Amino acid sequence: MKTTIECLECFIKQAYRSAILATNNPEIQKQIIVKVGDELKKMDLSLSPAELSLIIYQITHELSGNPDPYAEQKKIQNQIALNFENDLKKIILQSPFPLLTALQLSAAGNIIDLGILKPDEIDIPSAIQHALTINFTGNHFHQFKNDLQHAKKLLFFLDNAGEIVFDKILIEELQKYTHVTAIAKGAPIINDACMEDVYAVKLHEVCDVIPMKKNWIGAPWRLLEPELRTKMDNADIIIGKGQGHYETLDDYPGNVYLLLKAKCPVVAKHIGIKQGEITFISTKLKNIKHLQPKQQKPCLKK
Repeated sequence: MKTTIECLECFIKQAYRSAILATNNPEIQKQIIVKVGDELKKMDLSLSPAELSLIIYQITHELSGNPDPYAEQKKIQNQIALNFENDLKKIILQSPFPLLTALQLSAAGNIIDLGILKPDEIDIPSAIQHALTINFTGNHFHQFKNDLQHAKKLLFFLDNAGEIVFDKILIEELQKYTHVTAIAKGAPIINDACMEDVYAVKLHEVCDVIPMKKNWIGAPWRLLEPELRTKMDNADIIIGKGQGHYETLDDYPGNVYLLLKAKCPVVAKHIGIKQGEITFISTKLKNIKHLQPKQQKPCLKK
């Protein structure tokens, strides 16, 4: 996915949010925002928004000296999500179609995105209810279920802290079909899940988890370390959670499924859905400009 002019406005908003979290010094906050503004004119819009926005957080770190402005918020979001874990497990146990329900719950967790939303804008109970009562837009679940029957290796690119509790529920279901390896960030970036978040929610007790070597936003696959690229090339299925992974994995030449809520109008338009809708799409099957909503049909319980 390429960057648009609309993304540049969002970059400034991200710079402001990052600056005020990183430091209480108004002068440094100003310097961060101004320097990000200077970078806009140098940006190559043929690259994805996720790749270009990385400079925002590099500048924030450089000028504030704070390597992890979202550290405290990540701990809070992990704990809030853990408070829902037993409820999520009960929902799965009561579901006649646990895999589909687990995907819906994982999608609900995608609302925990401090790069776009403020903490007081995140309403987890409402997100859960919403995800369980609607159909995915651009739904490729049935193809996914078929692929799972033959898959031996699945790579799961994690998104945000807190959200990974919802992913943990999904991965427990996926493990009934195939071996899952989750990918976390190698260093702090926004509120993305790092290994310390993985340990905090005990995801490592459910599946193998490895970190990227760098704190990329999303997974710009052409730039990833060779070891991870090899794992991607050998995977039967790849799942990418959230907008950053949509922006960076939508053109990867593998069997990729993208699960996200379209919180951004640019991403929604690129997918072909409305802003705020939840989608689960195969990059092999999607017609990027003409996705149409499909009626969900129940899957058979394994």
